[in-house]
Amino acid sequence: MMKKTIYTLILCLIMSNPAFCEIFTGGVSKTGQQESNQVIDAKTKQGVEFAKITMPQKNYRTYTDGNGNFELPNIKITQPTILNVEKEGYRPFSVTINNNESLNAPMKITIARSAPTDISIDSEIRHLGDDSFSKDSANASDFKLKSSGPYYSKDFIMTDNAKRSTNYLVIGSVVGLDTKLAKSMGQNRIRSAYSSPAEIYFNGQMIGQLQINGDSQRIKIPNSLIHANDRNQITIKTGQNLMPSDHIDYDDIEIMNLSILSE
Repeated sequence: MMKKTIYTLILCLIMSNPAFCEIFTGGVSKTGQQESNQVIDAKTKQGVEFAKITMPQKNYRTYTDGNGNFELPNIKITQPTILNVEKEGYRPFSVTINNNESLNAPMKITIARSAPTDISIDSEIRHLGDDSFSKDSANASDFKLKSSGPYYSKDFIMTDNAKRSTNYLVIGSVVGLDTKLAKSMGQNRIRSAYSSPAEIYFNGQMIGQLQINGDSQRIKIPNSLIHANDRNQITIKTGQNLMPSDHIDYDDIEIMNLSILSE
C-alpha cells in the first residue's frame, strides 16, 4: 500500500536550528493519494470553486471547477516557477514549484479567507533589476517580464487600528535572488559573483532584507513607523552585484503577492 507523504511549506531562515523555523498556516501541502489538484477552504475544508490558478512565468491560466479541482499543463520546469492562486474574498497565495517532480503528485492548496484588516498591496508579478543577468542566475530562464527598474514602491492607507495590532509585510513569492546565502543554498549556478540582499523600506526606513528565494516571507512593521489614517509607503530595492565592475549591476528578481496582515 502506498504510504501517504505530506510536505508542508516551511520557511526556515536559520536552517540548522528547527526552533527558528516558522510554519505558515494557509500554506500548501501535497499528497500522493489525491486524485487531482485541488484548492480548499482553510476553515470549511471544502473545495473552492472558480479560483484562478496562474503560472505567470509560463503564461498559463486556468480555474478550479465546482469541487475546487484544477489541472496543470505538461510544462517543463527547470527553474523555480511561481504558481499563484486568487479568489475574491480570500487572501492571495503563491508557492514556488521547483521542478517537474513537484508536480508528479497531485497538489492540495489551502487558502484562507481575507480579514477586514488585510491590505492587498499588489497581486501582480513584478520584475525588478536592469534586465542584465547571467544565464546561471537564479531563475534566468523563466524571466518573462521586462524590468520596471531597480526598485518598486506602492502607497496605501492604514487605519488607526493598525497601531494597536502586530503588522507584517508578507511577500508571497520571490525568485531570482543571487545573494551569497542564496548561492550557498544552491539557488543559482553562478560561480564567482553574488549580490547584496534586496532591501525592504516602510515610510523611508529599512525594516528588513530578502536573502533567499522562497514563499510567504514575513517582515514585521514597527508600529512607530505607521501613519494612522494616512498614506504609507512600501519600497523594495533589489540588490547590486558586489564583485568589482565598471558599472552598477542590479540583481534581477521577480516578486509576487505583496500584502499586509495584522494579528
